[in-house]
Formats: sequence, structure tokens, C-alpha cells
Amino acid sequence: MHGLASVSPFAGIFVLALVFLTLAAPALGSLLRDTRTPIHHVVIIMMENHSFDNIFGVYPEVNSSANSVASQLTRPVNLVGTRLLSDLSAVPAGSYSTPNPLEGYLAYHADWNHGKMNGFIYGSGAQSMTYFTSTQLSLEWSLAEEYGLGDMYFSSYLSETAPNRLMSIAGFTPVENDYGPPPYIPYQETIFGELSSYGVTWGYYTPGYTGGVPYPLEYISGMAKHTGHLGRIGTFESLLSTTGLPAVSWVMPLGSTSTDYSQHPPQNVTVGELWLLGVVDAVMRSRYWNSTAIFITYDEGGGYYDQVPPPMLHGVQLGFRVPLIVISPFSKENYVSHTVLNHASLLAFIDYNWLLPALNSFVLESNLPLDFFDFSPFSPGVPVARPPLVLSNSTVFPAKLQLPLDQLTYQRTGSSSITLASLGYALYLTTDVSYTPFFETSVFVTAITLLAVASSAALAVRSWRLRKVRVNGG
Repeated sequence: MHGLASVSPFAGIFVLALVFLTLAAPALGSLLRDTRTPIHHVVIIMMENHSFDNIFGVYPEVNSSANSVASQLTRPVNLVGTRLLSDLSAVPAGSYSTPNPLEGYLAYHADWNHGKMNGFIYGSGAQSMTYFTSTQLSLEWSLAEEYGLGDMYFSSYLSETAPNRLMSIAGFTPVENDYGPPPYIPYQETIFGELSSYGVTWGYYTPGYTGGVPYPLEYISGMAKHTGHLGRIGTFESLLSTTGLPAVSWVMPLGSTSTDYSQHPPQNVTVGELWLLGVVDAVMRSRYWNSTAIFITYDEGGGYYDQVPPPMLHGVQLGFRVPLIVISPFSKENYVSHTVLNHASLLAFIDYNWLLPALNSFVLESNLPLDFFDFSPFSPGVPVARPPLVLSNSTVFPAKLQLPLDQLTYQRTGSSSITLASLGYALYLTTDVSYTPFFETSVFVTAITLLAVASSAALAVRSWRLRKVRVNGG
């Protein structure tokens, strides 16, 4: 017999379940996959002390090649076509470094001059008014050409290395300059602590690591208990040939006793550039390429000139613009992002991608770097649109484009204002609290010093009295 009476009672349950699954598909999809995007591995590389205009001030103007491709490339907000260019000087061909500009909180605030951006000679010195060209940075320019370049990416704090590197791993800093520790940041208040809490694997790699806690991780209280996550660059590269690569990797060119590849002036920038290319090429040649995003940036501007006044975010005065290059099979080719970003934007991307709460309120309010990516070609079982493009140390800018520009399906510039706050993400930390053990406080140190001085004075008086007694025959 046909009709409702013949329908199994389980059929109704099945229909209701089907309706529920249809309505809840987006939420369940997030629960059933381990990342929100097809990116399952993030690699963060942070170089040292160069502003955006110092590295990309005349990009993509041709300085070492007559290749006509350069005239077709997307130009970021830089010095080209502005009167500002006449105030600066190019690093001459055959030279690969400059003297180190004066660094520090006071120097950089003088450079900034309340947003007028006209105090660099007074604050950081005449050496700040220089820029490199493709003569020195052909490889970095080529990576920017082939993938995504951010021209509104700012360091997170208007000061030097320590506070900016702490902002990049904790979204806040207890120091305003290069001093300390103390104070310390508790491990659980860092991105490392959050990832560990949610079972997301991570690793931190430096050249020549031999144990202990490398700079700047000594600012993290409790970090010594987590050294199993630390290793050499060679360890990172060996993991690329196994199934053990962490979900998030920090590959840092400083922080150990070996050669510093960070490009910190007055070092030869090509030495660091070749090291950087080696790391990128290792990822490209690995099994992980199809699921990886590499973020390359600089911790702070180093005192070099930059023209764009940094904005404030969540009550924090951001520092000067620094380069950001985003390399991935999902990166848009020859794309320039005008999205206002900072170091905490990379933390926000990690939280976004692994569906974690925002590390703290600063991360919550930092824009996400989503406009760099084009995920539209991706679907399960279908190869990604862009195979790896391995460059060599003989690559001359501009490199041959992987895809013809007239075949790209997206605009080559853009911006977005998507934050974790706008997406309704919760907070992992509602308050950031730094920590200073009492025995390292200034009160304790002062008390010990005074006690030592008093003890020395007492001993001196006693010694004088003994000598006096002996002289008087007592």
C-alpha cells in the first residue's frame, strides 16, 4: 500500500535530520575541518629594522634590467612619482648596507614628529634617508612581484625591536624600549600558550639553536618549560620532508649565537636575502606547499625614512610601515594590499584560520590579511591553481610572471576591514598582565644595594676603630 501510513517512522527522523544538517551546514563545516581555509600551515618570518620605503621605495622601477614587465607591475604607495624621492638617496650599486640609523623610543618619536614624518635626520640621523633598489634586493622584489605585497602594514608599537617582537607573539608589550626582562609576559598570555591550550601544534626555529631560551623569548615567564617547541632552522627544514611539520612555525633569523641573517644594519642585506630565499624555496619544494601561507615581514623600521603616518589602533600608537610579503599557492599574483595591518594581524589570522578565540582585544581589533588570498579555485580533491615558483640566487628582477596579467581573475589592488570583532569572535584573554618577581623589582634591588652600602660602611667604621685601638696601644 502506498501513502503516509506506509512510511517508516525512521523516515521522519531522517527528514528532520536532513533539514537540520542543511541549516547547520556552515557551522558544522567549521567543526568538521581543522582550519577555516585550505591553509593548514603558516610560516612567519620576521626580518630586522627596515621601513617600507627603505626596501620598496622605488619598486617596481627597473634598476638592473631592461625587462618591460616592470612597467606593467602594480605600484604600491611608495616614493615613486613624489617630490619626497629627491630628499633621499639610493644605496649605490655595489654597496649592500648602510650605517645603522639611531634607534629607540625617543629617536623614533622624533622621526615621527606627531605624524609630520619630517624628523628623521634629527631623530635617526642622515643615514636614515636612504633606500635600496633591485640592484641589492632583486630576490625580495621578485617575491613581491610574484605574490602579495602589503603597503599599509605597520609595526605594532612606535619603538624598537623588543616591544615589537613581543607584540608579534602576545599582542601587547610590557616594555616600551629595548630593556629587560623583567617585566615578563606569562606563557599563557602568548600565542604559544593559546595554541597549546587548543592543541594546535607550533614550533619556533632560529639559526644555530643549541638549547635554552633564545631572544626575545626570555621575556616569556615559563618559556623554559616549553623548549621542546624550539629548534634550529635545519630542524624546520628537515620536518618539511616528514609528516611532522607544526601547524604554525616561526622561522627567525636571529636569537642565537650563530650568524645573524636578519638584515639588521649595517649588515649586508643580500646575506639575509639569500637566507630568506632558502627558507621559502625549502617550503616550496616540500609536500606542504599546497597547504601553506608564508608571511614575511620586518619587526620595525629601524630608523629608516617612511612617508606614511602610522595610525593608532585600540589606543596604541602603531609604528612605522614595514614590508609584508604573503607567499602561498592561494596568494594573488602581483597583488598590492592597502589593508591597514600590523603584527597582531598575523596573530588574528592564526586565530581566524584555526577557529580560536582572539588572543586579546588588540588582536580582536586588528584587520585580517584576507584580501591577499584567492580561495575560489580550491575544492577538495582539486589541485591548487598555482604550483610552486622556485627562484634561484641568480634571479634578476623582474622575474617571469607565473600567470599572464591579462588572465588574472581578480583586481591587483584592494583592501578590507574584516576583523575578528566584526566576525563575532570571543576573547581568549580579557586582560593582559605582565609579571615581575619581587626579587627583580627596583624596590628590592634598591633595598639590597642600600643594605650592601650600609654593611660596607659599618665594616669600614669597625676597621677604622680597630686600627685606632692598635695605634693607641689599646
